[in-house]
Amino acid sequence: MKSVALFTEEIDDLERAVAELQKQCQGFDFQQHSAGLLFAHPDTDLEELMSLLTEAFAIPIIGVTASFIFTMEGVKREGISLHFFSADDCRFAVDSTGELEPEHVKEAMGQVYHNLVNQLGEKPKLLLTYGNPSLDMAGDDFVDTLDTLSEGVPVYGAMASDDFAVEDCRFVCNGHVFQYGAAVIAISGNIQPVMSSGFHVDTAIDYEGIVTRAEGNQVLELDGVPFVEALTKAGVVFNFDNAQDYLNTPFKISFETEAGEEIQCLRHLFCVDKKKGTAKFFGKIPVGAKLQVGILDAEGIHDSVASVVHDCLEGIAKNNPQSYHTLMVTSCASRLMSYTNAIHDESIAYVDRIPDGMEMSGLYAYGEACPIKTKTSSKGRNAFHNTTFSLLVM
Repeated sequence: MKSVALFTEEIDDLERAVAELQKQCQGFDFQQHSAGLLFAHPDTDLEELMSLLTEAFAIPIIGVTASFIFTMEGVKREGISLHFFSADDCRFAVDSTGELEPEHVKEAMGQVYHNLVNQLGEKPKLLLTYGNPSLDMAGDDFVDTLDTLSEGVPVYGAMASDDFAVEDCRFVCNGHVFQYGAAVIAISGNIQPVMSSGFHVDTAIDYEGIVTRAEGNQVLELDGVPFVEALTKAGVVFNFDNAQDYLNTPFKISFETEAGEEIQCLRHLFCVDKKKGTAKFFGKIPVGAKLQVGILDAEGIHDSVASVVHDCLEGIAKNNPQSYHTLMVTSCASRLMSYTNAIHDESIAYVDRIPDGMEMSGLYAYGEACPIKTKTSSKGRNAFHNTTFSLLVM
């Protein structure tokens, strides 16, 4: 598989933006099968952009809004990123849920997966999913459904982001723009994806609570008392009106799956109901999970990036390094907030180590999908997580 990553900072004059993207891909040899992945600043007129892209490129495209975009030149505050994948020995299939209601998530994602398999004519080897769940959904719903139906085919992707308003997030598929739901690119054929994800979070206080009541991504009780009461007793004080407090205070979650796998990941608070003392997170937390309060710092974030890059480079070396040409980067928006004004610091940890010939794109997201390591699986288990840095090389 070969790829070409295009980028323009133009988001106002979209005819000019698309013309710039077309010029940048001149000379790229598109193969028999192709697909595209789009990241666009939330202020972009997506309806107009998708109309122009559909006319300019006869290639299926999915994507999401992104507040900050990774490029080979570092992080860009505004712009449009379009990454094309193309191959003779790989096949691509694209589909989406369309506009989605919470009660139909699993059914819709199931239909998407079956449509993708039918398009490919065989089981995929990689699933790329990008979308935007409503507050009554969770990224877990997208990832877990794909994981179950595909019987563990690697799932990589991210949820849309905006300027921390949440309501401006969108996703796109084949010329159409949607608010809630997800789109997927399924890839089959000659592909050996290498993925890694990681985080580094220190424990803020000496406290480990057990989730005793939960509903999806809402935690009602810790240790038998309301969430807020339990944390207040443990010494945690939140400024309920300051989103920065939520973003810089991740929760380390540990739980055991039905298959006996021990999972550890991070979850971020979205909001707290002060009257009921409950909390809603950017991701599901099961009853029985152990919860610790964490704290982010720039040094720890930098270390986690270096570790993930090292893992991916090792994985490439075990296969055929010359066959890898595509790099996808995803980092959580909460990590961006921890860097405050030094937004290029995270990219410094990987840009200089990327092998020659790689084409790269990525975004800061409101949640990431990437297999995570477990004690029982060397390949990792598909999972949705927050505050994590992840890489996909293919």
